[in-house]
Amino acid sequence: MTKSRTGRRFITTTLLSVILTAGMVACGGSDDGGDSAAEPSANESVLGTPNKATGTPITIGFISDGKSQAIDVSDEIRGAVAAADYANEYLGGIGGHPIEVKSCEALAQPAAAADCANQMVQAGAAAVVGPTPGELDHLIDVLSPAKIPLVVHSGTTQKGLSAPGVYLLTNGTAYFASSATAAKDEGLKNTVGIAIGVPGAEGPTRQIGSLIWGNAGLDFSVVGIPPGTADMTPQISAAGGDADNFFVIGNDSFCTSAFKAIKTTKPNAPIFAIDRCLTIGGGSSIPNGYEGINVATTLDLSPDAPDSQLYSAVLAKYGDGAKFGNLSSVGYAPMLGMIKALNAAKVTDPTAETVMAAMKTAPPTEYPLTNGLMFQCNGEQLPISPNICSADGLLAKATKNGELTDYQKVTVDPSLYDTPGA
Repeated sequence: MTKSRTGRRFITTTLLSVILTAGMVACGGSDDGGDSAAEPSANESVLGTPNKATGTPITIGFISDGKSQAIDVSDEIRGAVAAADYANEYLGGIGGHPIEVKSCEALAQPAAAADCANQMVQAGAAAVVGPTPGELDHLIDVLSPAKIPLVVHSGTTQKGLSAPGVYLLTNGTAYFASSATAAKDEGLKNTVGIAIGVPGAEGPTRQIGSLIWGNAGLDFSVVGIPPGTADMTPQISAAGGDADNFFVIGNDSFCTSAFKAIKTTKPNAPIFAIDRCLTIGGGSSIPNGYEGINVATTLDLSPDAPDSQLYSAVLAKYGDGAKFGNLSSVGYAPMLGMIKALNAAKVTDPTAETVMAAMKTAPPTEYPLTNGLMFQCNGEQLPISPNICSADGLLAKATKNGELTDYQKVTVDPSLYDTPGA
């Protein structure tokens, strides 16, 4: 049994590392500054009862691409610092110790990322936190041998899925599994995937789609369409004759063209898509806009949700001008999630060694900004990787203008990742 499980993990991890690393990058990163952000509201009543940390300060690193000529995702850093400052004032820091955040900007450059990681080693960081690092492997190459825990919102490289001391708090593959699960639950039978036609996305989507949708009991096929294709109607009409639903993966401009063609050829067919497909106001050329599209995502930023109200209040008090939105949330959520897990594990002397052990033994903990998604880093959430701490995902409905509403937790069956002969 152990041999079979290990073989399945190795095969599927290799497959997913290729798929998600290449495919998601090909679709355009989430950290391009195209954030739909808003000013946070200062309702301090939701912060709770103060519980100030008074012990010896500890250093927690946070690495983000930061700000360069090409990008500005510095709100990721502000979100992480805000979460730590909130924890210091209201949660007793980590085990009573105040957190001092050492931030570093990797600038989407391998050498800068490696330098940031080395700075964390020199600073004696008890852990390093990050969003969805584009240079994840370069961080791992430094931090894993130094036995410093690396805790990130999501990561899907082969090293990220397998290296010791890496904790992926959300399931980076849930975009696929959530969509397939929802399609099955709706009684749908035949999914056609519309993938941006580049080698790093089209081929891998065929592989992961066949695996996950097949295990869900649905037929699945893919049509790859070159980026920049303005009218996809001929390709989608030819490929989608028997389809009763569609899954779209690409960047926002690619997805806009795909949505237009789908709504023209099969206006009543459900559409599933990744969250990077949508931009606020970007659906003006689509019949009825984005209305009703099912969007697989990782965080619930509904303004009225209790989690979001806390997040907004924390940003207003500690965020140093950070906006409520996609960027600050992927700094805030993994930082606060890690802090809550360590406190649940009752860490009293936070060091790299004790944090490493505590992350593995912490009980199930609610991940911030998901309103119910739990994570536990005990290596048993998905057979494909011991580093993924949560199997489940979120699915939301899009409004005409592109806002996401009606977020629902999708419970992912680990058997969706079974490979033939496992």
